[in-house]
Amino acid sequence: MMFSILVPVYNSEQYLEECIDSVLRQSEQDFELVLVDDGSTDGGGALCDRYRERFPAKIRVIHQPNRGLIMARRVGIAAAKGAYCMFLDADDAYEPECLAIVRETIENTGADVVIFNNYSYFEEDQSIEPNLAVYPDNTVFSGEGKRKVYCEMIRSWRLNNLCTKAIRAGLLKADDTDFEAYAANPHAEDLLQTLFPVTKASCIAYRAKELYRYRRHSQGMTRSAEPANIVRLFNAPVTQRLRDFMTLWGMDTPEHLALFQARKLNVLLVFFWQHYRGAKTSAQKRAVLDFDWNALLDDESRDFAKNRQLSALKRLQYNAIVNKRKLVLDLIAAFGRMKMRAQHGA
Repeated sequence: MMFSILVPVYNSEQYLEECIDSVLRQSEQDFELVLVDDGSTDGGGALCDRYRERFPAKIRVIHQPNRGLIMARRVGIAAAKGAYCMFLDADDAYEPECLAIVRETIENTGADVVIFNNYSYFEEDQSIEPNLAVYPDNTVFSGEGKRKVYCEMIRSWRLNNLCTKAIRAGLLKADDTDFEAYAANPHAEDLLQTLFPVTKASCIAYRAKELYRYRRHSQGMTRSAEPANIVRLFNAPVTQRLRDFMTLWGMDTPEHLALFQARKLNVLLVFFWQHYRGAKTSAQKRAVLDFDWNALLDDESRDFAKNRQLSALKRLQYNAIVNKRKLVLDLIAAFGRMKMRAQHGA
């Protein structure tokens, strides 16, 4: 049972060597590493070639003009020769036992999809923050039990990440989604590419062990408050794709639709705070406030924003955003900074 490790490479030379080495040092060595150079303009493409020359039995390199993250992943999937595909971003890394634990899980359960946990590595201070497990270790879902996975996908993004999954290659290759239609906007591409294989999987296994290191960069990009950028981040077409799958799953009930609406509001809040906290000047903050955030939501979501099923704090945040109450938002932001400092001991 060979694994195909798929790494899209685009202007990530600074981290790429560490990424590749984390695969090569795996205790489980039955794998191929497919590096998809998506038109890198730094030295990343040349670095891929040097590794291929050193490890020709392990590494394949595909060079292509820049087509974006989604299509780079799909090219890797199409080229994969392994029984299972796994995904690794060029600035992240696997823990040394990652493949061995995934193989053991597949052999023990016959899972078509294995989902595992990750942890965050903060580049600025080199601190580590584990992610809370979604389920107990070695939880297995099949038949009607898969509805628990669907429910989590409806209400949150904790199971979205493609990089914390091993997926039977045949399921990925059978997905006939028109990915070109989504390629211009890579936001939420993990969810987009997860929906079909999770739906078609006969068995899904979950491992609570943190097998993937997700790098959080010290120099985060300041979000532009331009309307087009905000709309891209919100990515309503992928959210609608999830809504379509809810019908396929038989989960377009009032209970699950409420979870779906809460998810959309949560995404709006996350994107607002990314922009608002990233604003460096009063003018930038004003630009964030002046954006019509309410226009991102449909009527059902706006009505749900008044629903008591949504927490009081989230209702407060939403009302402050749509009514442009800067003082309230600044107080919430200050409280958030205090909470973060307390968590990290700063």
